[in-house]
Amino acid sequence: MTTLIIIFMLVLLLLCILCLGLTAWLASTGLRVKAARPPVLLPVLAVAPETVTLPRLPKTSVDGISGLAWQDNFAVLGEVVALEAQSVTRRIIQASQLPEPGSQVRWNKFVYHGDPQSALGLTFEEVRVPGPLGELAAWQLAGQRETWLVLVHGFHATREEALRALPTIARQGFPALVLSYRNDPGAPCSPDQLYHLGDTEWQDVEAGVRYALAQGARDVIVFGWSMGGSIVETFLHRSAYAAQVRAVILDSPILNWQRVLQAQLSLLHLPRWLGSILRMMVEWRAQISFAKLNYEHPSANEREIPTLLLHSTADALVPVTSSDIFARTHSTCVTYRRMEEAEHTLLWNLDPQAYENDLAAFLQRMCAPQASLRNE
Repeated sequence: MTTLIIIFMLVLLLLCILCLGLTAWLASTGLRVKAARPPVLLPVLAVAPETVTLPRLPKTSVDGISGLAWQDNFAVLGEVVALEAQSVTRRIIQASQLPEPGSQVRWNKFVYHGDPQSALGLTFEEVRVPGPLGELAAWQLAGQRETWLVLVHGFHATREEALRALPTIARQGFPALVLSYRNDPGAPCSPDQLYHLGDTEWQDVEAGVRYALAQGARDVIVFGWSMGGSIVETFLHRSAYAAQVRAVILDSPILNWQRVLQAQLSLLHLPRWLGSILRMMVEWRAQISFAKLNYEHPSANEREIPTLLLHSTADALVPVTSSDIFARTHSTCVTYRRMEEAEHTLLWNLDPQAYENDLAAFLQRMCAPQASLRNE
């Protein structure tokens, strides 16, 4: 009996060590800035003047609008027109040129590839924004209004994430600054080569707001996707420049990192109790506090800022629960668009017209009293 107890205790100890090792590995690899990995490429099975056929995968069969990118070219894809056991055929809405059959392409959930001019025909200037660690690459688009938009992409994304929103912003006459931040291409690395989940990145958003004000902006609207939403909220809670924010737009924002960790564990089919250990590992590794990055509930003396909040119940990466709580606890200042079926940050893709209508209506409402165009 004593021998069995010892064996049981040794097995239990080994399992604990393995769990701790796995947790430490997840915490370390998730935060570490990695060199850009080669994109996963898909073979083009067939091309017609208005359609393209690709291997059938969950991402290539998803509803809504998506994109392909290859070399310096891109294609915007619409609905599925044929679904076979091994292939999917989708309508081509727009393409810089048609891909060649047999060529390799990259699936692009952000739809557009390139910059505002090459992807959308929008005139822009590539600028360098002075930041606390060095210069930050940014796209600057001109507009007639005195309120600027500062746009912040999400975790492991690029400035291309913002391209889907730019036509609506441009039609409303707003100048825009699409910002990179530390650890992005075109921006300096953080000293420890780690992401900090918004705890330090907010300073780069502050630099972008400061730049916009120096360029003549009266005030700003900040727009964040996913972790970009967490960065925006951290900026609002910590920066003196938050007083210059007229409104906020959040698309699938991370407002509680603990919920995100639990969602990742569920996707990996790992036990929920690992979440607390993983949180402690992440907090120790990056020297951050999840509690201080939790924005579901208003803080003391928090200024109410008009906010457009967009999220989907089908988001498996960032649970909609946080946005539900945020909308309820900030009910006097939040306009909440709670969608169904759209995957993480793909609300525009599923229903571009509804998304653009919501965005345009919010922008018009936020600037209605001012509505002042500089030339009026």
